[in-house]
Amino acid sequence: MLMKNLVRLAAFLLLISFTLTGCYYDKESELYRSSAVCDTNIVTYSHSIVPIMVANCNSCHNTALASGGVITDTYADLSLVAAPGGTLYNGVNWVGDLSPMPKNLSKLSACDLTKINKWIAAGAPNN
Repeated sequence: MLMKNLVRLAAFLLLISFTLTGCYYDKESELYRSSAVCDTNIVTYSHSIVPIMVANCNSCHNTALASGGVITDTYADLSLVAAPGGTLYNGVNWVGDLSPMPKNLSKLSACDLTKINKWIAAGAPNN
């Protein structure tokens, strides 16, 4: 009888330990805060816009290969197309007659679009 109770107790403790370690309900946004948060409070060219251009635009729109006559790898050239309703705005927001950018890829994330649009609305400053 004692052996039977010990086996039941061991099985119960084992079941409890599996249950407690198996119930792990963390939210992805809480686990990976840095990658899930879109900070658009302070949008700057160097900190916010350059990484977007490097990741999505510069491979086709650079000083060596200015696809469509647009260059995005320097501030001087990017600022020429960065105006409300201009080439950069229309291309990344998929509006107007321009080809949607990035070409043959998904639309930029809402976070990236917000950063670009906010930067353009601020006059595309070199900051």
